[in-house]
Amino acid sequence: MKTAHFHPSGEIRVTEIPEPRATAGTVVLEVRSAGICGSDLHYLHGKNPWGSTLSWPRRAGHELAGVIVEVGPEVVGLEVGDRVGVEPMHLAACGRCGTCREGHGHVCPDRGLVDGQRWSSAGFSELDVALASHVHRLPEGLGFDAGALADVYACGVHALHRVADRDLRRVAIVGSGAIALTLGQLARARGAGLVAMVARREAAAVRARAAGAADVTIVSSDAEESGARVRDLMAGVGADVVFETVGGEGQALDTAIACAAPRATVVVLGAFWDDVRLRYALANRKELDLRFSNSYGEWQQVREYALALDELASGRVDGAPLVTHRVPLGEIRAGFDAALDRRRSDAVKVMVHPTGGIPFQGAP
Repeated sequence: MKTAHFHPSGEIRVTEIPEPRATAGTVVLEVRSAGICGSDLHYLHGKNPWGSTLSWPRRAGHELAGVIVEVGPEVVGLEVGDRVGVEPMHLAACGRCGTCREGHGHVCPDRGLVDGQRWSSAGFSELDVALASHVHRLPEGLGFDAGALADVYACGVHALHRVADRDLRRVAIVGSGAIALTLGQLARARGAGLVAMVARREAAAVRARAAGAADVTIVSSDAEESGARVRDLMAGVGADVVFETVGGEGQALDTAIACAAPRATVVVLGAFWDDVRLRYALANRKELDLRFSNSYGEWQQVREYALALDELASGRVDGAPLVTHRVPLGEIRAGFDAALDRRRSDAVKVMVHPTGGIPFQGAP
């Protein structure tokens, strides 16, 4: 089968490797859609926000959906031919530690390690193997691109679970990428009073409004200007909750703190390239509550990935406006180039279709 291998030089090579086989508790799926995540782009920049040691060449692609083609022993409830979405294998937890027993496997100290075996998804491949416990049937009528987006929406579901409903009277979202758009849609579906999104480009702001991800948008790259405009919109004090979705070198965290009202909650989803400096004096004066949102797990004993699928299937959120580009596996480099240069391509979510014959679609 064909798969993409990533090299430390930034090169991506599509090569042939043996087809995987299902073992006990696993399934093999033919990958129909796999989204390019911001974390995939970090590696091409030579950055690793999580500090782990990377092995090269590496395979990737953890936002994926497809069709089951083989079912291993001890798998119950899944069959060949099922259309499915997959929770990323790097979120698999040990299931035995105190953190897992409390229902927080997404922050398990041994996350991604199951029975001594390291797991990760490789959706940028014609076939991939997954633990059956992390495979979900797609609801009727939900397409493969939407199924691959469920991972992104699940991150948004989890971030909203990190705050109380009362905090959603006034919401600011810093950033305008896929995570920001999913958060905006989800917050508005959850009844947020006013959602303001801070974007750096007018085109991104227009898309956010068209996608139903914001009531109002602010186009600015300056923290103080953004904060002042959010305060003007929100009772002169700012947002009750601010979601930071950019990461990188940390400038967006300054913007988030500037947009926050006194005693507000700032939730950080962005992945920073290194430790960042915090605007301590301002954050302290406002007595802010700083929280981090790491992927997703369970909420009241229900998988947040399943909740995201429900949101998509119900029509309460719409993933279609997020998918701006589609590429076959053989043109994956063009897809990454579009995702890397959003100012030129106007990309939000680039989907790779490993087993499809589509040509490159999207802005050049």
